[in-house]
Amino acid sequence: MPFNDIAIRITNLSKHYQVYDAPRDRLKQFVMPRLNRIAGKEKKQYFREFSALMDISFDVKKGEIVGIIGRNGSGKSTLLQIICGTLTPTSGAVQLNGRVAALLELGSGFNPEFTGRENVYMNASVLGLSKEEIDTRFEDIVSFADIGDFIDQLVKTYSSGMYVRLAFAVVVHVDADILIVDEALSVGDAFFQAKCMSRMRKIVDSGTTVLFVSHDINAVKALCKRTLWLDRGIGRAFGETANVARAYAQDWIKQANAQHLLTDEDATQDSDAITPSETQLDNLKLAMALRFSARSGTGHAQYLAFQGFCGSDPIGVLPLEFGSLLRLTCLIEINESCERLVVAVHIKDSNNQHLVGVHSGMMLGLYDRSWQQGERFQIEFKLPVCLHAGRYAITALISSMADVTQYSDVKFFDWLEDVNVFEVAQRNPFPLSDLVEIEHEVKFTLS
Repeated sequence: MPFNDIAIRITNLSKHYQVYDAPRDRLKQFVMPRLNRIAGKEKKQYFREFSALMDISFDVKKGEIVGIIGRNGSGKSTLLQIICGTLTPTSGAVQLNGRVAALLELGSGFNPEFTGRENVYMNASVLGLSKEEIDTRFEDIVSFADIGDFIDQLVKTYSSGMYVRLAFAVVVHVDADILIVDEALSVGDAFFQAKCMSRMRKIVDSGTTVLFVSHDINAVKALCKRTLWLDRGIGRAFGETANVARAYAQDWIKQANAQHLLTDEDATQDSDAITPSETQLDNLKLAMALRFSARSGTGHAQYLAFQGFCGSDPIGVLPLEFGSLLRLTCLIEINESCERLVVAVHIKDSNNQHLVGVHSGMMLGLYDRSWQQGERFQIEFKLPVCLHAGRYAITALISSMADVTQYSDVKFFDWLEDVNVFEVAQRNPFPLSDLVEIEHEVKFTLS
């Protein structure tokens, strides 16, 4: 693709650090190689090399919003700092096509001895705005930050929330060609976070190129069409957000299970090897063999079959009408003794965004029972289809957890992506509500 159409081009980017066990080793590394070279002795190394980034390459097109995901220590912040120019890469190249504004450490350029007003002018000028441009946008910045008369108070008197609100307000009003965002949508209270998300959508719609880093995978799914997954400095995947997010979630599940020292080679076997027999399906009146796009888990308990019905018809053949009743029938087998079972299903949209979820919770006879190898059971969920027209997929889970409210000790036995796919028909007239509708009451009083 011609560079004129590219906003950010990263080519074979690497960043390596020298890690010393003690301060004296740094001095030895500086002095001893020279002395050894003079004496003709073998060179000795007094540091360990740590690679924060290794051979990263990707392009971001103009007007595109690209997400970056990964656990702590994966190299996300290092990558952003190199792109912004505050770090120098060990090797590789960064090419930028336009003015850059970054939300890395919000308010890092603020002077606590200056007022909020003074800091707005100073920070915005650093980001490339003239005094006339700042004058024009000042009221919008103050209105967005919503800190009232504190704008003329010293920043050192601000709460941490006020501090980051003003910093965010300045950066999103710069109108940069390229905006780099690192966990900035988690600042402030819930109301301000919602305002930040709305502002981000406007920035994207205006054609600004955005590089968006977040641990909130749902925010990444909602904003980004393509995503880069970093893992310990290595680029694990780069492509459509739905696919990358799915692979990242599967890896997270495996890591969560590893913490509980649960292993099962059967959990990695190919889907064709897990197809249930016809006898099993006939006995429980399940007409379709198990299908899915991705599977993970320990295998202590597994789905043998999963089928969705609307009335007596399997879903996925004809579009469903709004308000129709969806029945999701599951056949599950226990492969190893386990307890505290929770079965769940989630409906997600075409962007892999989870919209609706139901689970068995602490159901008597299921959750409070010690299950033994070879046992099987059937469970059925019933829920209305209160979704707008579109294509949806179902994720099915089997887990074990002592705390069904915090998920602090969850163990995933089986996780199936796209175990069923269905469409919802267009309604006429088109509804004036959000994607997911719920039962509600409306009261009207003429005063």
